[in-house]
Amino acid sequence: MDILTLELLDVTVFQALLELRGLLGDHPGEAMRIRGEDDLLRVNVAGFLEKQGRTARLIRQGGQWELQVAQAARPVPLVSPAAPTIRPVLVLRSAFAPGDRALGRRLLLETLSHLEPGTPWLCLAHQAVELLEDPGAVAILEGLRGRGIPIHLSAASLVHGGQETTAFDLVSDDGWQKLLARGGVTVL
Repeated sequence: MDILTLELLDVTVFQALLELRGLLGDHPGEAMRIRGEDDLLRVNVAGFLEKQGRTARLIRQGGQWELQVAQAARPVPLVSPAAPTIRPVLVLRSAFAPGDRALGRRLLLETLSHLEPGTPWLCLAHQAVELLEDPGAVAILEGLRGRGIPIHLSAASLVHGGQETTAFDLVSDDGWQKLLARGGVTVL
């Protein structure tokens, strides 16, 4: 089997690192050799390899150099994959809009019924507190709570709408507002 070879002649450091990054992404963990002439380029390439956890042996051949990169024990990704996080859900409307309100309500409630287990919480705010007047919607919310998803209600939204309820937890609005401002919630 041929060893991967990257020739870095007449390229800038930036171009060389882009090429190397692409090669490492396409062939993670494989052994390779990298050849070049410029010592500044070699230093940068060796430093990049070191940051990726790859060991390289330098061989001089006249005015040129070669870095022999050993095969990794296990492939090392350039960017470690992050575990998908389930964000809390903020519901601001009592139906998807614009369009037919009945269809929008049905689609919203069906969407809520499909929330994943492990969803940190669901909060009704703004027009979504109108869902508390719909027995079908309340049944879905209670089902979510039964699956371990806490249901919260915006205190300011309830006061503004003149509603009172003890069915779900009342929360101050600054918590979800801070998360919303940082993009830390899924908004429906």
